[in-house]
Amino acid sequence: MTGRTLAEAVNSYVGSIQQLVSCVSDSIVSVEGGYYVSDTSHVLRLNQSRPVRLGRMPSLWLTLQQCYHIVETEGLHIHWTIAIEGYEYTIIDSDCREILTYHWNPRGQSAIAFHHLHMEHGAEVGREELQTAHLPTGYVSVADILRLLIMDFRVAPRRSDWESVPAAFQ
Repeated sequence: MTGRTLAEAVNSYVGSIQQLVSCVSDSIVSVEGGYYVSDTSHVLRLNQSRPVRLGRMPSLWLTLQQCYHIVETEGLHIHWTIAIEGYEYTIIDSDCREILTYHWNPRGQSAIAFHHLHMEHGAEVGREELQTAHLPTGYVSVADILRLLIMDFRVAPRRSDWESVPAAFQ
């Protein structure tokens, strides 16, 4: 996710996320105007923030959003890279209930700035404490979400090489 120009760095970043998403969906990843250095974060969205159906399973949907900055790298030559500064990944059931939501928003208005997971109503969790908890996690990548969907939620991959795609971006 680096490049000699701002556009090259952003296109590399968008392309890598698009390739990961292609393992479970044909939806498009986009950034709106996020090709310049800015004091505020840019946003990458899957399907313009609308839920996408996963594989051929009408019972599971996904929303995906990341916030990022473009930063100059140190070295002999000027290069640019993408720094992820927040995310929200949500797995939704066929009744539009959120199952799991992974959050990280260190610059947001919430006092919860650490990586965390919400187990929502769609997870059918009975304990009230778990329904409102911010369960700590480490950093969760798009590749982590795709592995979870395919291996644990049994989403049929759209690509036969799905196992090698996430490894290319680790």
